[in-house]
Amino acid sequence: MKRTLNRIHPTVCFFLGCLLLGASGCTKPTTDIGLGIQPEAEVLQLSLDTVPVVFQTVRQDSLETDDLSTGLVGRCFHPRFGTVDASFASQLRLSATGIDFGSNPVADSMHLVLRYTGDWYGTLRPQTFSVQPLVDSLSLDSAYFSNRNVSTTGVEWVDGAQMPLELDPLSTTILGDDTLGQVLRVPLQPSIAQEILDLPASTFAGNTPWLNHLPGLLVRRESGGQGAVAIDISTGLSVMRIHYHNDTDTSFYDFAISPLSARVNLFEQDWVGELGAFNDPSVSTLPDDGACYVMSGSGCKTNLDFVGLEAYRGDDGQNATVLRAELVMPVVDPWFNKSFGPQDQLFLLMEGADDVSLPTPDQTAPIPVGGEYDRAANAYRFNLTSTVQALINGELADQQLEVVSSRAGISISGVVLQGAMGETPSELYLTLGE
Repeated sequence: MKRTLNRIHPTVCFFLGCLLLGASGCTKPTTDIGLGIQPEAEVLQLSLDTVPVVFQTVRQDSLETDDLSTGLVGRCFHPRFGTVDASFASQLRLSATGIDFGSNPVADSMHLVLRYTGDWYGTLRPQTFSVQPLVDSLSLDSAYFSNRNVSTTGVEWVDGAQMPLELDPLSTTILGDDTLGQVLRVPLQPSIAQEILDLPASTFAGNTPWLNHLPGLLVRRESGGQGAVAIDISTGLSVMRIHYHNDTDTSFYDFAISPLSARVNLFEQDWVGELGAFNDPSVSTLPDDGACYVMSGSGCKTNLDFVGLEAYRGDDGQNATVLRAELVMPVVDPWFNKSFGPQDQLFLLMEGADDVSLPTPDQTAPIPVGGEYDRAANAYRFNLTSTVQALINGELADQQLEVVSSRAGISISGVVLQGAMGETPSELYLTLGE
């Protein structure tokens, strides 16, 4: 008799085996193998803390302002700070050497053509300007400061009959078929231009003889109006242009404020309100009365010290580990108007020798240091993790921290910050690992 065999197909066997293996693999282990590899004592413990800050507003009237990209000219009244008079002195270099003005050259006109950068400060009103030759030459190898007393010959080059001038950094100037762009054209006396055309040819053989004749010019506001404008003084687009004709032709020649022109920005402050004490030359610092101040245009800065960081130093040399340190400085609100908004960014630096600012450890750290204005929070925030760790470790014991304008020598803008006694005080927030 034939026997029937009941067999399970090999594929089914393989499938059942996989199910059994998976089930056994998902079974919760019944042993403690693998646990406790990191002792509980070594698990990082986090703590949060707030550190009070002591502030001091410091007058900053000796800022180094030579060879900057932007010059300023005009007068500006800034709320909560006062009046700022801005001017600049610069060399004018030959646009081409060995120039020949032709036979019997006659000056038709001369203008100081100053290229706007597009920035301005305050409400702009017509002003009368002054342009006078310097007595002493400037040098690219020398350092010049914003409070420098610049001597001039006293000879006025501006054609006063054509003053005052409108200030419009957004308007394009067109002369006939020539588009000059956004410029401030300061008319100079044609008689001065004629004197230049009549100089010996050797004067124009190179910049050395030319600068011996004209060391440079001081450009400043003389009277009237208000507002200050920013001028390009580094690319060669700002020039002194002479239009002339001779027996055979008409032409023009440019003396340029070039990248090689030695130059310096100059500022004078007339402080008001809480900062009025700065008008006394013997007063250079003001204590925190609930507000602290930062002003560009060689105005003022805020020095700060963190109170009690020594408490984070261990007796055994094991100091606290700073995982995050953030300084939050709220803005006093409201204090500005449409003409004077808060500065886009502030810098937190260290004060070095001769009042020269130095970078903090966070300036070279991979995490951005911050300092930008946070409009939503109405505050400035600084990442100071590396700096605070160095302070705790005693590595920066003699370094003074300072908050300064990011465009200290090329703008006129300020901000009032909450001090330690303010309604919403500026504070340092720490996240520590223990």
